[in-house]
Amino acid sequence: MKTKNAKNNFLVGLISEMSVEEKIGALLTLGFAGTIPKKHIFEYIEKYHCGGLRLSCDSRIFGSYVNPNDKKTVVALEDSTGIKYGSPAPVPTVNEYKEILDELQTRAKSRPHGIPLHFSFDQEGGTSADFFFGGVNLFPKPMGLRATNDVNIAYEVALAVSKQSRAVGFNWVHSPVLDVNTDPRNPEIYTRSFSDDAEVVAEYAIENCRGFKDGGLIATGKHFPGRGDSDIDAHFKIPVIDADKETLLNRELLPYIKLIERDLLPSIMLAHSIFPAIDDEQIATVSKKIITGLLREEMGFEGVIATDSMTMGAIATQYGVAEACALSLEAGADLILMKAENNLVSETVNAIRRFIDSGKISAEDLDSKVYRVLSLKYEYGLFSPQKEINPQTVIDEKKYHDLAALVAKRSVLIERKDEKEFPLKLDSKVLVVEQKIKNYNTMQWHSGILFENCDRISDNVFYLETAYTYDEDDKKRFLEAAEKADVVVVTNYYIRGKLCNKLFLEDFISKYNKPVIVVTNTPYVELSIPKNSKNVIVTFATSPENIKVTAKTLFGDVIPEGVWPLENYTKGRA
Repeated sequence: MKTKNAKNNFLVGLISEMSVEEKIGALLTLGFAGTIPKKHIFEYIEKYHCGGLRLSCDSRIFGSYVNPNDKKTVVALEDSTGIKYGSPAPVPTVNEYKEILDELQTRAKSRPHGIPLHFSFDQEGGTSADFFFGGVNLFPKPMGLRATNDVNIAYEVALAVSKQSRAVGFNWVHSPVLDVNTDPRNPEIYTRSFSDDAEVVAEYAIENCRGFKDGGLIATGKHFPGRGDSDIDAHFKIPVIDADKETLLNRELLPYIKLIERDLLPSIMLAHSIFPAIDDEQIATVSKKIITGLLREEMGFEGVIATDSMTMGAIATQYGVAEACALSLEAGADLILMKAENNLVSETVNAIRRFIDSGKISAEDLDSKVYRVLSLKYEYGLFSPQKEINPQTVIDEKKYHDLAALVAKRSVLIERKDEKEFPLKLDSKVLVVEQKIKNYNTMQWHSGILFENCDRISDNVFYLETAYTYDEDDKKRFLEAAEKADVVVVTNYYIRGKLCNKLFLEDFISKYNKPVIVVTNTPYVELSIPKNSKNVIVTFATSPENIKVTAKTLFGDVIPEGVWPLENYTKGRA
């Protein structure tokens, strides 16, 4: 990264006038779940002086982490709101949501020193879409971009995401994912990675970051040093990346090295993982050897170092949330992500204050952290008056619609095909079985869109909706409905470690003489592809345009152009 010797005198003067409480607040990204801010959100801004809010628009409350395998609560977060976790938030128009963010920003800029908020979010692609409403144009996950075999697509998609998002008020995206997904069992990274090859990840990430930068969206490379080589999900346990230093340099760290050299990473997010080759005791998020020694000193990174969510199981169960936040700042991090909307906010502030008062975080170090965060906001225009723009006008631009359709056609991949069974015939009775995925429920994106798109093509399609993971009633209904069909089209998506229906489908395929076409979002046999399936379509997304292409592919109306996105993983390997 280019050395930035000249200090911004405006920011230096501003920081000199800030109280310790304001400086602590500037280093906090707190949570705002849903689309209607309650009183405590304004309290975060005015009482705790928070630097930004992490926006989670689909659910009305940020909940506890429950391991999807054993259903045990890993991190129990106290909730006094009375809201049932998972209850969907009201779906706004983009103009309505812009008004909400504008109001929050006005409150922030009315504070004594007028420091603007950053509004951070996930928009990796597919189900990772905190901004999903108002007809926003959505794109596949990073591995789907790689499946287009066109690195320029990574630029165009990032630019489109940036333009649409900035028009509403989002300004800090937690992308790109720089993890190299070398373990096909990885329950957390999988298609969130561009590839299992470090050079490919770097190539696509460079263009991704260029797109974010040109679109005015602050990018965040994650998860440093890299957690693709693991079969553990950090939301629930501590992943250990047991690779030697040379391997880490040539694999995990390669994308970071190339992006830092090109000055394309304004921010980096830390991994809640242990890397014994660098620090065999501490999780990276609280490791001075990794944050200060490796990232700052050895790699020369001068940008903002941010944490992942500090309520995740890997970090919270090891240190406690509030203590971990303070320990991370002491180790060299600049920006803490603490999404729980409860008593943990005050506990976190108190823990950081205790570290400052005891000298564990020096006054000079505190000011340096605040300067880095504010400098990045200043560089991206957050201190300047924002140009008034109608976000719906931006989202409705034809070029973004066309891009979403193009990327869908070029990313969807036919992984396996039995010419006798696929494509479907119009006179065949087709059962479409779809899992309930998330709470997205807009006219554009909702349950049943694969069926609806198939129904537009054929008059002989009927529908069965199931839970994401089949219960006994789902299995019974599946078998009954399948008896009436000539062919079964079934989704078997894999999302963040949740148990899908691979074993049930393998059993069904082996026992019944019935053509089955599996629609999934990953290329991995270990995660979602039944070993004995003869027909498989990989979508890389459950979002609208990719599903439209999938429906047309099923009936032979479209030949998708997706290519195998992995370099080292053998297609169809058990």
